[in-house]
Amino acid sequence: MSFPQSAEYQLEQAIVPLFSSVTGLNVYTTNRTGTRLFPYVSISATPIRQLIDPYSGVYEMNVAINYSQTSAKYDQDEFDEQYLDIFGSLYSVPIELKIKIQDNTTDLKIYMARISAQTPTINVGKRAWQRGLAINAIVTPDALSDGLYDYEFDEANNSFYLATI
Repeated sequence: MSFPQSAEYQLEQAIVPLFSSVTGLNVYTTNRTGTRLFPYVSISATPIRQLIDPYSGVYEMNVAINYSQTSAKYDQDEFDEQYLDIFGSLYSVPIELKIKIQDNTTDLKIYMARISAQTPTINVGKRAWQRGLAINAIVTPDALSDGLYDYEFDEANNSFYLATI
């Protein structure tokens, strides 16, 4: 018998393969501890609130994606170039972000996912460039629970405001 993983864990694991096209990039999730090798991206998903009503199983999640690179060997232009590759792996015109994430998970239904914020580039005391972005997502851990799989939570249909009875 296997126990289902949390929605946070599943969402983080579904985002990891999106960075496979960026060469030389190490990707770490929240549950990965220990030394992190440059350049790296760390992914951390946290629930914000439960939507529709309590115990509905539909969550609004915030995913922080932070990119770090050593400043001892790379200047800001090289750092920014790789950051744009990372950003480009998430954002592309033909395929929506929610579909990219959904393709990498079977135990999670992604209703909506979008890049909601970026943090500026900083040079920290450990001689590293850092830059981050945030993804806002609406998910449910079990794709077949309570018939919510059939709802469409997008702005075009405005079904986000449907009452669940």
